[in-house]
Amino acid sequence: MRICIVGGIFDRPASYRSKHSISPETVLAAGLRERGWEVAVCGHHQALPAGPFDVVHAHHFGRGSLRLAARGGPTPFVFTTHDPFAMNGLDVGWKRRLTDAFVLRHANRVVALSTAESDFLVKRYGLRESRVVVIPNGIERVFDRFEMEQGGEADLLFVGQLEEFKGLDYLLEAMPAIRAAHPQVKLRVVYQTAALLDRYRAHVERLGLTAQVDFAGPKTASELAQLYSMAAVVVSPSLGECLSTVVLEAMCCGAAVVATDVGGIREQLDDETGIVVPPRDAPALAAAICRLLADDGLRSVMGEAARRKTRAQFSVRKMIDRHVWLYEELLGADERAA
Repeated sequence: MRICIVGGIFDRPASYRSKHSISPETVLAAGLRERGWEVAVCGHHQALPAGPFDVVHAHHFGRGSLRLAARGGPTPFVFTTHDPFAMNGLDVGWKRRLTDAFVLRHANRVVALSTAESDFLVKRYGLRESRVVVIPNGIERVFDRFEMEQGGEADLLFVGQLEEFKGLDYLLEAMPAIRAAHPQVKLRVVYQTAALLDRYRAHVERLGLTAQVDFAGPKTASELAQLYSMAAVVVSPSLGECLSTVVLEAMCCGAAVVATDVGGIREQLDDETGIVVPPRDAPALAAAICRLLADDGLRSVMGEAARRKTRAQFSVRKMIDRHVWLYEELLGADERAA
């Protein structure tokens, strides 16, 4: 069985891919190869490799997914949006507004990362429920090898792109109130995309937090797992997610998590596994973080419950299983139609 996976990461140079080796597309490709499938990969700006393929699966809106939607043909076309913007009311560019519906309506199946995303796609684009399949991302084993070390009793960790929709502004605004209750608290910021780094450095300086905020830059998967396991609280103040990979990684490492109520977050965190607060609400972030910093026992109990939940529901094995079932169901339907 032969499958082609299209994703933006495959447009990147090898030097970039070597530092960002874990992405939904790369994890899926590796998992399918382990199952014995023949897998080819390409970027959105590349021509498809020589076929034929049994299934073509595109990730993210882009040129490749638009070409696949337009070309038609007998090969099943599966599409995963990974799009946190539209479903959370954030702005999307005019090109996306023109092409999103076309791509979604021409895919044989659309993969949603959460039930919240599935409901949005059905309602917003009029997709039949039978054409949308919920398959959450799975978490790589590297994040399952670290036990909580509780190395920093007042260390906060933010992981994400330095872009506005990740909500770092609100966490920074919450820091003075947090430090008033916990003067030793520090914040480490880990990021891959440094689009707004200068802006955030200036914001930190205005708040008088230069010595308390560490812009640590990118980390490897194993380095990141260790940071999750050592943080007192991992904070995701995002304004938009389908299903947060950062939250899942932190949960897998047994971290206590505070996250904003966007996208599929409530399918990841519940009252036993973390604290969910409204987006764009710095006081609510501060209150939730202070609650966890003040209670070592609560952090430990929530972290262990979060670890159990990710092992049970968000493993890579389950993610690959569900994709294989989807592809086989599509191929069976094509054979019956023929």
